[in-house]
Amino acid sequence: MNTLKSILCIALSLCTIFTLSAQKKSLKFHGKPDYYLECQSEALFKVADEGLDAFPPVVGAPIERRMALYTLDGLLHDTRNDNTEAFRSFVSSRVTKLLADLEKPLKRGMRIYKIYNEAFVVRTKSATIAFDLSRCRCRGHNDPIVPTELAEKIVAKCDALFLTHYHRDHVDSHIVDLFVKAGKPVIAAPNILADKAGVTHRRNEEGIDNFELKLKSGKALQVSIIPAIHGKVMNNIYVVTTPDKYTVCHTGDMSGKSNFKWIPTINEKVADIDALLVNCWTGSIAKAISGFDPRYVITGHENEMGHTIDHREAYWLSFTKLANIDYKYVVMAWGEWFTIK
Repeated sequence: MNTLKSILCIALSLCTIFTLSAQKKSLKFHGKPDYYLECQSEALFKVADEGLDAFPPVVGAPIERRMALYTLDGLLHDTRNDNTEAFRSFVSSRVTKLLADLEKPLKRGMRIYKIYNEAFVVRTKSATIAFDLSRCRCRGHNDPIVPTELAEKIVAKCDALFLTHYHRDHVDSHIVDLFVKAGKPVIAAPNILADKAGVTHRRNEEGIDNFELKLKSGKALQVSIIPAIHGKVMNNIYVVTTPDKYTVCHTGDMSGKSNFKWIPTINEKVADIDALLVNCWTGSIAKAISGFDPRYVITGHENEMGHTIDHREAYWLSFTKLANIDYKYVVMAWGEWFTIK
């Protein structure tokens, strides 16, 4: 019955899409290959969007969900789709749905929202915190991928911002300005906007930096900063515990062999982690996950559109890498969320 329902959902979505396309555009393609591919991409972005709605994030993933994600892999590895109206409409649709959920009250659990790339928002009943929130850009284009108006609405829902390292797909000065102007704490590695008033720079090269971060609400987060690197760039890893005792860890773009000297025993030195937000292309991802020993693993950085296509890690690649780990894992597209109870 579930398989029949899935087939009917996909068929209905395709019929709806092609009916709408027929109403808006000519379906005469002979001699117009570029126009044909444009219309095809528009249809596929729409059906991927609907497929993600019909089959939301779960541990592992059913075939229907993987089909939607793999459809995106194909579209996003074709640079003809970069910065197109179809691509932008897809992103706007996803983020708009995410914002609608942020408007709803959360009574229990920890809900993790994937905005774009490694930008995550983590929400519990007591606090909402952002990591590496950035609007980003497609390679060779200047327009923000996440529309500024929607990004600003996300900022308005957040209590604090954590920045892992100084790369443009992780640090957005406009977003930082909004947090600072609102009097909300911004925690960053020392080389990130080093002279920016309102940004608190923290990092202890000798070990873990543990501290309490007060929010405007009067509540406090318990924070541990692990000094890691991304190649030669300093990269803060954040372990944050909310007032209702949920703990999330964001690894940023941790990469480099030196990180793996301390990873095997890191779980003994920080709070027990409910959700590990890990860069999908970090080296030895299985060892990294084992070292942090989380309840759930959620990957980030798939299909970063600022990269060349050989470094736009696909969703299918994340599933392949995670297939044999002994942890519950969730692979999410942009504008999706997953709740941990």
